[in-house]
Amino acid sequence: MVSVVPFVIVAAVTFTVFGKEPTRHELLRGHQIWQLSGDVGAVPLELMQEGLLDVLEHSGTSKKVRVPFQSLEETRRLLQEKGVSHEILVEDLATFLEDGERLSKRSAMERDEYNCSEPRHDSYMTFEEMECFLKRLSENSPRASLTSIGKSCENRDIWMVHLRPDDPRDSEEAVWIEAGIHAREWISSAVALHILKELVQDNGNIGQFDVYVVPMANPDGYEYSRNSDRLWRKNRCKTSNANCAGVDLNRNWNFHYGVGASDIECSEVFRGTEPFSEPETKALRDAMTKVKDQLKMVLSLHSYGQQLLYPWGFSKHEIAPNTEDLIAKGKVFADAAKSAHNKAYKVVNSAGDLYTASGATDDWAKGVLGVKYTYTLELRDEGEFGFILEPSHILPCSEEVWKGLEALLKEIIKE
Repeated sequence: MVSVVPFVIVAAVTFTVFGKEPTRHELLRGHQIWQLSGDVGAVPLELMQEGLLDVLEHSGTSKKVRVPFQSLEETRRLLQEKGVSHEILVEDLATFLEDGERLSKRSAMERDEYNCSEPRHDSYMTFEEMECFLKRLSENSPRASLTSIGKSCENRDIWMVHLRPDDPRDSEEAVWIEAGIHAREWISSAVALHILKELVQDNGNIGQFDVYVVPMANPDGYEYSRNSDRLWRKNRCKTSNANCAGVDLNRNWNFHYGVGASDIECSEVFRGTEPFSEPETKALRDAMTKVKDQLKMVLSLHSYGQQLLYPWGFSKHEIAPNTEDLIAKGKVFADAAKSAHNKAYKVVNSAGDLYTASGATDDWAKGVLGVKYTYTLELRDEGEFGFILEPSHILPCSEEVWKGLEALLKEIIKE
C-alpha cells in the first residue's frame, strides 16, 4: 500500500542556498523521497548499486531513499516483487527545495560580503570563498603552508593545508583530515575549515603533531551540488555513459576494491573503471603516501548520522588490527564531543553496524598505509534534515567536533 505523508523536515526547513534562481533544481524535477517499511534487508543497497535509487540513510537497513523520475515505475515494481512497501515523503524534490528556499529568513541580497578572515558560520561557503580563506590563513600564520596536491576533472585545485608545530623538531607524528569527498555533504567541509581555525590558534595544546587538512576533496562535485543538483554525491568526471557522469570517490581506493560498490555508471556508488581512476583520489593517495611514516591518525569527515566509524568497511567478519584501541579512543572522542552541545556520537564498526563497502579512505589508510587510528566521522544530524542541514548547525557542530578531536589527540599523543 502506498500513502502520501508530510516529510518530517518540510515544516522546519529554513536552509539557504544563495546566488541562484530556483530553476537550478530542475534536474531534480519529478524525483521523489520514499520511506520504505517492513523488513527491507539489503534491498535498498542492491537497487542503489543498480542505479535505480539513492539511499539517504547510513544504516544497515536504510529505509529513506530518493528515486529519480525515470526510475519510479521500475523501482516501484521491484519493491512490490520483493514485498517492500513504501510511503511517499516528497512528491517532487525540486518543488520541495524551491519551497524551502522561499521560506528562508535571508535572501541572496542579504549575504554579507566575505573578507576571508575566518570561515562562515551562518551560510555554506562557495569554493572560491574557501580558497580565499585558505590563502589568507597561510599568509597570516607562520605555521601554515598551502599546497595544491592536484587538479580535479574540471581543473579546480585540491588544496592541502600543512600546519606545523611551533617547534618542528618536536614533531615526529602527523594527523590527516579529509573532508568533502562526497559533494552533497556540505557540513563536512564547513567543519574542516573551522577545525583549521582552531588548530592555528591551538598553540600546541593537543600535542606536537604535524596536521594535514584537505577541506575540499571534491570541488567539482561540490559546486555542482550548489548550482545544479543539491543531492549530487560523486565527482564530475565523464564516464562511458554520456547520461551518467561521476565516480563515487569513496569507493575508488585500492583496498578490497569493489565490495559494496557498483560497476554501473548511473549508480550513486559507481566505483570507477579501476582503483584510483580519478584525479581526486590519485592526488589524495600520493599526498598521504608521502607522509605515511608519520601518520598516526586519519580522519575522514562525512555526513550524516552522528557516528564515529572504525574499520573494516569491506567485511562484517574480519577484525581490523588495534580494534580495541580504536573503540577506546573513539569513546574518548564521543564523550568530549557530547560535552559541547549534548549531541551523542556512537562509536560503531563501518560494516558490522552499517553496510559493507570498500574502496574508502579509512580502510585504505589502515590496510595499505598501516595507520593505527583511522576513522570516518558522520557529522550532524540523525536524519531530520540529513544532507540538507541548516547553516545554523555549522558552528555548534564544529565546536563539538573540535572538543572531541582535541580530547582524542591528547590521548593519542600519550602513546
